[in-house]
Parts: sequence; C-alpha cells; structure tokens
Amino acid sequence: MSTRTVERPLQRVFRALLLLGVLQRAYVLHEFGFQYIGIDDALIQQVAIDYGQGIFREPYLYGQNYNPMLEALLAAPFVRMGAAPWIVLPIITSLLALLPFWSIALWCQRNALRSAALVFAAMPLFLPTEWGLITTMPRGFVHGIALLGIVPWTMHLRRPWLKHGTTSLLVGAAVLCNPNAFPVAFGIGAWSILHNYRKSAFWIHGPIGLLPVATYYFLGQRYFKKNPGHLVHELSPSDLGFEARLLKEGALHVNDHLLHMTPFPAAAGVLAPLIVMAAAVLAWRNGSKVGALALGGALVIYAAALGIVKVHEGCSSVFFPLSRMFLAMPILLAAALALLMNSIHFRPGSALLLLLGAGLSVGLNTLRLKGTVQHELASQSCAYVREEPLTVIRTRCEAIKATAVAHHAGVIAPIRWPGIRVDHAQHFVAHFTCYACPQLVKDFPPVIGIGFDRRSWVREVYANSSPGRVLFVGGDPKAWRQAMDEPHGIEAIKRAGMEFHALECDTATTEELILELGVDDDLKR
Repeated sequence: MSTRTVERPLQRVFRALLLLGVLQRAYVLHEFGFQYIGIDDALIQQVAIDYGQGIFREPYLYGQNYNPMLEALLAAPFVRMGAAPWIVLPIITSLLALLPFWSIALWCQRNALRSAALVFAAMPLFLPTEWGLITTMPRGFVHGIALLGIVPWTMHLRRPWLKHGTTSLLVGAAVLCNPNAFPVAFGIGAWSILHNYRKSAFWIHGPIGLLPVATYYFLGQRYFKKNPGHLVHELSPSDLGFEARLLKEGALHVNDHLLHMTPFPAAAGVLAPLIVMAAAVLAWRNGSKVGALALGGALVIYAAALGIVKVHEGCSSVFFPLSRMFLAMPILLAAALALLMNSIHFRPGSALLLLLGAGLSVGLNTLRLKGTVQHELASQSCAYVREEPLTVIRTRCEAIKATAVAHHAGVIAPIRWPGIRVDHAQHFVAHFTCYACPQLVKDFPPVIGIGFDRRSWVREVYANSSPGRVLFVGGDPKAWRQAMDEPHGIEAIKRAGMEFHALECDTATTEELILELGVDDDLKR
C-alpha cells in the first residue's frame, strides 16, 4: 500500500475529528453556554463592554489583583459591533479551550506526525461532559493554557530573535493569565533550555520576550498598592504558600484534583499522571532525555502544587471546580500518549477505530449533557459563585427595574442576605442584580452592591454622598420589620416573589443607612 493511499484516509479521519469537536462544542454552547450565566461571567461581560468602548479601568478582572481579561479583550470588538456579550464570550472561551488541541494537532499534521496529530485532535472528544461545561464558562480558566497551544509554531521559527522572544512572551503570558498553565509552561521551558542553552541568542532574546509580561505584572501590582480600596478579592502571598499537610492531603485525594480532567472514570483519574510518568521513562530509555525531563518536570510541578493553599480552594461543583488548577493535564496527557504512540503508524483501520470511539464518546456526552447541567445546577451550594438560567435572571431584573420606576427610586441597592451558607441562591440574587441586570435590561437604573461591589468606580460615586430615593432589594425581613417601627419613612413592597424597601436616603450614604437599620449581617461583620 502506497504512502499516499494510507495518508488520504488518515487526513479524512483527522478532519472528521476536528469537525466532531466543532459540532460537540456547538451543542454545549446551545444547551448551556448561551442559556446560563454566572456572577463572574456577568462581571467579565462588563469588562468586555468597557473594553469595547475603549475603557480600561483596572489591569485584571475588576476587584482582583490577578487574572488579566484576555477573554474580554478578544470579545470586545464583537461587543462593540453590537453582539450580545453573553453569546460572544462563551464562544471565545470555548475556542480558547480547544485551541491547544487543535493548534498542536495541526502542527503535528503539518510535520507528518500523524499519530500525534490524531491523538491531540481526539483528546477533547474523550473528555467528560463536565469538562465541556467548565471550559465553556467565561471565567479566566483557559486563556493561559490557550496561549501555550501556539508555542509549537513559534519554537520552530527560523529567525532566532523571533523564535526565542515570541516563545518566551507566550509562555510568560500564559502563566500571568492563569497559573494553571505553569506545569506545562515549566515543561516547555525545560525543553527550551536543554535544547538551546549553548546559544547566545536564546539567553538574549528569551529574557527580552519576558519583559512585557514582567512589566504588566509589576504595573498591575503597583496599581493596587496605589489604590488599595479597589482590591476586593486578593491573591495574597499566603494563598500561594506551601504546606506539607496539604501536600499529603492532595496526594491522598489526587482524583479529586483531577476530577473531569481526564478521559478516565472519576476514581481512576490518577491514571493520567501515571501515563505521563511512563512516557517520560520511555523517552529516557530511548535516548530522548530532553523530552523525558520536560514531561517529568511538568509532573513534578503538578505534584508540588498539591501543597499550595490556592490549589485546595474549590469543590466538586463545575462552577467552582477544585480541578480548575489541573486544566492543563489533558494537554500533558495528549503529549505523553503521542510520545508513547510515536512508533505506531496509524493505518486506516486503526484510525477509523479511533474515530468510532470518539464518535461514541461524543454521543454519550451529548445524551448526558442536559442531565449533567441540571445535576450541577442543583449541586452548587459548595461554590462561592453561582450559575442560573439567563431567562430567570432577565425576568428578575425586569421586575426589579419596574419596581424601581414605579416607586420613583433613582438607585437600586441589592443586599447580600442571607449569608452564602444559609441560602446559597438568595445570597447571590444581590450579585446578579449588581452585575447582570445592567447588561440584560436596557436602561436599568444605577445599582450599587453595598459591601461587595467589585466596581470601584461605582462605589466611589456613592461612598460619600446621599443618593436620594433608594430601592433596597432583599435584606433581613425581621430587621426590616423592626426598622419600619421607627420613623424612617420605609415603604415595604412585594413583587415577583421578592421583598423591596424604598426610602429616602438624603442624610447618609447607603452603607451608613444599612448599618443603622441592621438589615445586612454580612456588612456588619
């Protein structure tokens, strides 16, 4: 059989795998990405709207000293042209999630690495339904890993200054975007150093490529030192601290950290690092010490990460997954499988079996999708964020706006009561009102989230002024009843299953008034 006779069917299988990936993600977007919204999603949509208008308020996600908003930046031109941010952003996030697999697969295909190309193209098709949900939500989970998918192309550029400078820029930017890219970035860095340590161009242009990343980082940190009041959710040195106790706990429960990140059942996630280890050993025995050290180095970083405090922040919910720090594991696993299969020349028959397996996996995931979404929505009380149907949020926002207009309130103030551990859903009504309503409902009145609003510029407007008539959304009903016994002029309103209270706030700020009335225990703490 001629080489051309073999390669044509393999190319068709390769293209079919890519097409399956597109179709599968399109279905996830249709059934989940375009139908639901989270509080972080809504805030990132606000960033995209601001970027589209040329407004760059803060260096990271509003109120944070980490997570640059690459997703929002990429979505901004489309939002500026009138596209809905809740449609554009899930598409951008999905493309970024799939970019490493598709980019590396195309690079392998171009360089006649047929088995590796098929492995990378097939990997996302074998990952669980939950992985599809995690990588559809715009949360800043995947943008760093996406940048690493471009590295194979830059590492083989002909001009040394362009090759080393661009590669360093991408690797550094990937880690800056999200440290979950660091294990694979470390492996790439080890590979680069071992291949190029004798070349002066590497030591000159590599550091130059890192300069923009370092500059962005230091300027970003400097911004919050000058504006400490803008920092609501801090990534502190203690979050990145290492504890031997956590390392032991992580090693004993490694499958929890790998949940939904491998093609294997939840109880067998540890097979992924074992396969990477086997590939590293095989590479060493075959004389490819550089490849072995790159794979082994990435694995060592993953093992060490189990002792870091931040890595243990999360739970089993896909909306706040403990495993988000291991999102690069499928890329590392695909690289290991490609290396293990390096000596295998895919024949049309075996490639068709791979395609059949991928098709079955996609079919099962498709059948599971709606049930998985409903299960996750009902099981998100462990998370510090929340996801709800867009239709529910929009209806709620319209009711809030109608109430504000009917009662002549110029400002809306949602209250985070009860606490997150008391009533998860009701707690986040305030966050949705604050971040999602201004986007979903046209001409929504000004809204200020007392004690939690990440939008520093909004807080500054109302920090030292009396806003006039305010519509308060939520709050402790008992405290409100007690406050109404006093001559505050409070008007109690019920609408669409929500409790509102309207009153004039002309002698104090909204925060001072809430503290005086005692209707928000979270604010008092």
